[in-house]
Amino acid sequence: MRSPEELDTVDWASLTHAYGPAEDVPEQVRSLYSDDPEEVDEALYELYGNVWHQGSVYPASVEAVPFLAHAAVNARFKPAWVLMLLSEMAAHEAPDGSVEQRVRAQVAAVVPDLLPCLRDPDRAVRRAAVRVAVAETSPSPQVVEELLRLLRQDPVAEVRADALTALARTDPDPTALAAREADALGSGDPVLRREAALLGLERLGQGPYPPHLVRILAEAEAEADSGEDGFPFPGLGTGDERVSAVLDTDADTALTVARHWIAQGDVAARGSFRADRIACDWRDRENDVVALLVEALPLLDDPQHLALRLEAIARWLPKAAEPDAALRDTLLRHATGAHERAATAARLALARCGDDRFLQQPALRDAETRHLGELLSALTAQDAASLLPELKDLLRTRRAPVLVARRLGDWGVHDQELLDLLTEASTGSDELLGVNAAVALVRLGGGDPAEPLELLRRRLESGKQVHWYLDECGRLADRGLPLVPRIEELCHSSHSWTRMAAAEAHWRITGDPARATPILVALADATPVGLRALLALAEIGVTIPEQLRPRLRHWAFSPRRLLATHWPPDLPHPDDQLRDTCLQLLSR
Repeated sequence: MRSPEELDTVDWASLTHAYGPAEDVPEQVRSLYSDDPEEVDEALYELYGNVWHQGSVYPASVEAVPFLAHAAVNARFKPAWVLMLLSEMAAHEAPDGSVEQRVRAQVAAVVPDLLPCLRDPDRAVRRAAVRVAVAETSPSPQVVEELLRLLRQDPVAEVRADALTALARTDPDPTALAAREADALGSGDPVLRREAALLGLERLGQGPYPPHLVRILAEAEAEADSGEDGFPFPGLGTGDERVSAVLDTDADTALTVARHWIAQGDVAARGSFRADRIACDWRDRENDVVALLVEALPLLDDPQHLALRLEAIARWLPKAAEPDAALRDTLLRHATGAHERAATAARLALARCGDDRFLQQPALRDAETRHLGELLSALTAQDAASLLPELKDLLRTRRAPVLVARRLGDWGVHDQELLDLLTEASTGSDELLGVNAAVALVRLGGGDPAEPLELLRRRLESGKQVHWYLDECGRLADRGLPLVPRIEELCHSSHSWTRMAAAEAHWRITGDPARATPILVALADATPVGLRALLALAEIGVTIPEQLRPRLRHWAFSPRRLLATHWPPDLPHPDDQLRDTCLQLLSR
């Protein structure tokens, strides 16, 4: 360790941290000894940003370590956070001679000086010190003895569990490790049992997992930590992150745990969150997930949690079993509730059930603007005809006008007042709305193609967000032929979205797939732009080249989702689209 008096012996100006020369580090280190807690907080904030910036370390970080170690032992305020800074700085495994390896070696060198922190009366200090102790790849007998003492004697269960994990990271004796974990699994301490089960699951790496370990994990997670600290373990993360990492590898284990958490009251909505995440990560789990989410609804007191789970139900219903009358009635009750986001999600879920009772609610008029896309996407042409007054009001008040204009062309419903509103919008200052309104007018038979063609020509020449406007070019069909020369040029763009949209627009306008197909085949992939290319290929109806088929089979039959773990509930899930489209293409 080095005291603040030695700070001036280091040439900090010749060293760098995340923001350049490190002349400011000495003053920040001195501030850690302040009697003013706010000054200490500010110094910690600056040090975390300078010597450990978003996981990176620097030459100044190497020199800072012994000074930070001294502060951890001797400063009055926030020693746990100083220790955690040292722990995070030492988390890197790196080649010899690298900055990361030098920092780790410096932290390992000060571990013996930090042993008093393992006996500190503050549990947070002890927990942070355990995490620094694992910086030594081959800890000294003294460090091991201190960790064993904590495991056997510490009065705080979380500290005992930390010691068990630290020993698992540092003790090379597998027999001793197995014995300690067996003792922990057989103990009456739920926190220690949970840690031992988690260590065993982490060691296996992937499922299927032993049911007894899964059961222990599910049961112990209901026990709340009595303290507020939740420090990450280097290379592992926080306790919640470690549990998530295990559950993310096996859908059956995750379902078992989520089911138990919901049965125990869904505290903090953790069980229903996990259920939703299962469907986000894995295919063909929608039936189980929707059932768990519905079971959790009465347990959710927080309106935000309720809304999120109703949105999840709406998202997964299309791939789940046919909803029964009880579920429909439950959704209708929430559709008339006071919380707007939850009510909107319930109305969308009802629409996904084919239940038109949600149309009896003033959904479009009263919905928050951010939810209008969800409602508009659920409307059929018949629905739109019955809601035409509200759709006109959305245009008139400029609430989601681009969405409304775009969908109007798809629905084909209109009257003279609507055509007048679209005409007004097409000549306004909002060019994106103007293009969409003008194209909608042409598609509804109420406008001259010359105006949208001129608007689109200008946008295609501007080079800004060109793919948005290429979509509108395609909606004009053969009336967009004057734009084809520019679209041809954009087929060579370096931007993948632009190439994809240009190829698709070229086909929609000309009706000839010869130009579009090679571009779309080259872009096909399990990515958002690749999915869009696959959807266009499926619509075109061409025969897929043989060299693409192995990739299509992988995308179609993967048990895990390959696209978008989270997606707006009003739109088809892109991974479902990917699989369905690949199966369609493979059938040709």
